[in-house]
Amino acid sequence: MIEVPEVHDTLEGVSPPQLTVRLHGHTDEIAFLSDAVNTGKLHHAVIFEGERGIGKATAAFQLANRLLLPARDLGAPIGAIDPESSTFRQIAQGSHPGLLYLTRPKNDAGTGFKQAITVDEIRRLQRFFSMTAAGPDSYRVVIIDPVNDLNRNAANALLKLLEEPPARSVFILIAHGTGGLLPTIRSRCQILKFSPLANGESGRVLAEQIGAEDEAVIARAASLGGGSARRALLFAQFGGLELEEALDAFLGAARHDTRSAHKLAEIAGNRKSDVHRDILRELVLDRMREEATTAARTGRMRAAERIAAADMAMQERMRMADAFNLDRKQDFLTLLADVHDLLFAARTS
Repeated sequence: MIEVPEVHDTLEGVSPPQLTVRLHGHTDEIAFLSDAVNTGKLHHAVIFEGERGIGKATAAFQLANRLLLPARDLGAPIGAIDPESSTFRQIAQGSHPGLLYLTRPKNDAGTGFKQAITVDEIRRLQRFFSMTAAGPDSYRVVIIDPVNDLNRNAANALLKLLEEPPARSVFILIAHGTGGLLPTIRSRCQILKFSPLANGESGRVLAEQIGAEDEAVIARAASLGGGSARRALLFAQFGGLELEEALDAFLGAARHDTRSAHKLAEIAGNRKSDVHRDILRELVLDRMREEATTAARTGRMRAAERIAAADMAMQERMRMADAFNLDRKQDFLTLLADVHDLLFAARTS
């Protein structure tokens, strides 16, 4: 069994991208990368841009596997991975000398993870590139997952490396949207857009990852996933379907149900797991966007604008709550009350 280092978004019981041999969807993207590699035209820095959880990290590791193959195997296409090979095993374990995978580091206390990729992580790149490559034609590959998590100092330090990249280096920057990235980073990279998965593709990921046999559960979870296999897995494997029903009942009620609010906030406030809090947050934001869309389609533009503005404000509030480690339960109680009142007012206006 291959032991893969834990990262901030590891899901218990779900195979991480390093160990995922088969990529569902993204045929055009892989074909583009294959052609670039085979013709020697692969850009030194590529942004894999798209929604979270659609397979960008899996594609990044598949590209890394192809670039780091021994010379005798370089004719293999991207995705033709031998899980028994030493290259695959070393990459998965984080021990391959030609690959550096950067994501949020652990907190200094050793428990939990920091909220950003810090400049200290980017300094690891300088040490990585100072080491002698395996051979004159060997690649050195850096995966940053996601590049959106770089703090300002880290982003500036990365920019310097992108401006003068080391020879035979490839930077794969995974981005959940490029809006927050430094324009100077974007301008030095080739952007490859990854589309959301079709429901059938998400369903196949579910069946492979968790062995789900109930076709109705798979179909419902894939639909709620909205093109993201990760979201679909959260709904199918971590009680997301039940949480959706409970949240819908609360937000759809004419009166604020304090008992239901406290039950949901207890789940979101559990510090032993971020998974259920993240599910509930995404469900709340999804519901707001659905209501904003409905309001706009029925000509209630003021209501739609109020909900859209509140959506942006609540996303910022969530980021601040995480940054300052605020009381999770109380924060989510306040969030539920605000959203209930906002949506009820929009429906009755």
